[in-house]
Amino acid sequence: MKEKTQFWNSILNKITDIYIFMIIVLFPLLVDKTGFLRIFEYKYKCFLCISSIYLISSTLIIIYNLIRKRNIFKNKKVGKMQILALMFLLLNIISYFMSPYLKVHDLFIGVGRKEGLLTSSLYILSFLYVSYFGEFKKKYILYFSISSILINVVAILQFVGFNPFNMYQNGIGTHNVSFMATIGNIDFISAIYTILLTVSFTSYIFLKNNKYEKIIHLLSVFFGGFIFQIIDVSSGKLAFGVILILILPFIFATNERLSNFLKLIGMVLLSTAINIFMNIEYHYDIGKLGFYFKVDYILILLLIIVIILLILSRYLKNLKYDVSKNKKIIKYYYLLLGIGLIFGVILLYFIPFKSGFLYEIHELLHFNFDDDFGTYRIFLWKRTLPLIKDYPLFGSGPDTFVLRFMPLYSEDIASIGPFSINDTAANIYLTMLINLGFSGTICYIVFLVYGVYIGIRKINKYIFVLLSAVICYMVQSFFNLSVVIVSPIFWVLLGVYYLCIYDKKKE
Repeated sequence: MKEKTQFWNSILNKITDIYIFMIIVLFPLLVDKTGFLRIFEYKYKCFLCISSIYLISSTLIIIYNLIRKRNIFKNKKVGKMQILALMFLLLNIISYFMSPYLKVHDLFIGVGRKEGLLTSSLYILSFLYVSYFGEFKKKYILYFSISSILINVVAILQFVGFNPFNMYQNGIGTHNVSFMATIGNIDFISAIYTILLTVSFTSYIFLKNNKYEKIIHLLSVFFGGFIFQIIDVSSGKLAFGVILILILPFIFATNERLSNFLKLIGMVLLSTAINIFMNIEYHYDIGKLGFYFKVDYILILLLIIVIILLILSRYLKNLKYDVSKNKKIIKYYYLLLGIGLIFGVILLYFIPFKSGFLYEIHELLHFNFDDDFGTYRIFLWKRTLPLIKDYPLFGSGPDTFVLRFMPLYSEDIASIGPFSINDTAANIYLTMLINLGFSGTICYIVFLVYGVYIGIRKINKYIFVLLSAVICYMVQSFFNLSVVIVSPIFWVLLGVYYLCIYDKKKE
């Protein structure tokens, strides 16, 4: 009996292993012959197919063993993070059945972005099954960097004039339009980068990698840095900036980490230099890219800095020091960071910047919520907040934002430019407040915050890497939306993160 139980647990583990690989590595690459024209619909079908096969096959194995009276749950515990995920699933279901739109619209699939009850349930169940039946493996860390390289290679080929997978069709195409790689909208690319590139970046710095793994992580950061500078998404830059500031004292704690960090910065600057050297421009009149190679003082300066950073990196490799166990340094750093943040806000309040991001922050601190601020996000957020009061507890139902927002503000949208359909608030948490109310949103935030808390308590180098990616994605979520092109990867990341926290081999 015991051998049979172990056998089926092993099968569940292997199925989970395959699912993790498919979602992290293969899913981002899946496209059909229509390219970008129907990429969202195709990704949605692929996610439904992959996750349904995984969940149904795993469930059938569970049922079979229960019928055979085998206890495959022996020695498996349900953690608080999993309980919170189950509560979040329950609140999605309650919101669905209490929705005023249930009889008129298909909330099971969803009205706006197909983020209805079905999709949200699959996200949560995928986390639960991965976290319960999986087992943490170091190769999962590598999966994120491999996925990053594959996505970036496609994007680079597109950038230099090729069309892999025939993605660009019927006028959709070129690097300066909001569609790249096999992901689509540049905001979605930025969102997926906050996961993939953060894992690559922190893995290279903090993990003891062999040469093969180092090259993969390094290439991920190098190629990703090149493409990220092209898409130039502010929410991604902010998220990367926040995570870098948070982990900075840990980077400087040892000579080896600092050496690796300088090498990565050198690679990012090198990708910038290559971008400048290529000097590609898009000509709208003929619909083609033009290459105008140039060498200027900025390019030369960047190359000199890269060389200096690589020399310093090599020097630090032999300069042995380690203050990683000195917790006072880290405490003082965060104390100074907090003081600096307060001081920075005060400066922004009093200094009247003329334009740009700092100007917008200055104006917001003076309660000037101009519709144009935050690339149209303030427009959305101002009009979203009043909607909360109508269904505060459970919201109006999964993926019903568009039904609430558009009837009220269609004239406002038309007055500021080309008419568009706004089916989210460009903020995952604010959109969730409308869809699921305070109960669902608070549960989701508590679920994430508890995950961060327990990760910090049980921190090790692998948890540190995955936790950094989780936090980075959480930050960009303030300026982005949940979409099936990216969200499955985040929920699997959470599952792998949970496995890492409760990895028995490290306890």
